[in-house]
Amino acid sequence: MKTLAIDTSTQALSVALRDGDQVVTETTTNTKIKHSTQLLPLIDSMFKLIGWQPSDLEGIVVTEGPGSYTGLRIGVTAAKTMANTLNIPLFTLPTLMALAGNVQATSGPALIVPFIDARRKTAFATVYLREGNRFTPLFTTLHGQFSQFLDQVEAYLKDNPDLQSLPLNFVSPDIEAFRQDIEAKFGEEAIIFPSESGLIHAGHLGALPLKQVDVDTFIPDYAKLSEAEENWVAQNPEEAKADEGTYVERTN
Repeated sequence: MKTLAIDTSTQALSVALRDGDQVVTETTTNTKIKHSTQLLPLIDSMFKLIGWQPSDLEGIVVTEGPGSYTGLRIGVTAAKTMANTLNIPLFTLPTLMALAGNVQATSGPALIVPFIDARRKTAFATVYLREGNRFTPLFTTLHGQFSQFLDQVEAYLKDNPDLQSLPLNFVSPDIEAFRQDIEAKFGEEAIIFPSESGLIHAGHLGALPLKQVDVDTFIPDYAKLSEAEENWVAQNPEEAKADEGTYVERTN
């Protein structure tokens, strides 16, 4: 199956074209140039490079978040528009699973802690138990103070002694901003991958577990409220409580 894979969930941008198990071409950048100015021209140039037409595609893959609000909207909107126009399936996977996939599978199970800086010492983070190509989330994807997240990981491992002997791998494009916190909490038990291992490569996405989603109703997983929503909640606490966190309605 010929697929287009897109990741725009972090500062890096990655686009790939796959034909079955083969990565035909991939471009990954790690700059502060806006994804909105790069993405569509990049996709067009990659089609021209290998002689494909959009009509050749049989599926599109996009990371669903969490990550940058703007980045996610750009990638997901492009993916949904193309999938709808071409009438082909749309597949997604969590951004943190895509990060976890950068940790090479070992001969046995391993714990992988992927995370993304969310500013002010907060992060989007989770823990996966990886067994081969199966990723079992041990935590709901969290947004909050990274130090508190590490406390939760430590407590979880104490409550699950059967997991304490497994390798504990940390992977992130922002690893250096949190390295001291990780080392202070877990010391030599933590395997800390270099920041380049935190770059998501779209060519790898097709080899990870994917789920097909409805093109019309799919929205990114932001894992937190936007700044505008947070401000609205602060100004309307009673109404927010009554709405139970539902601040955005779908309209047809």
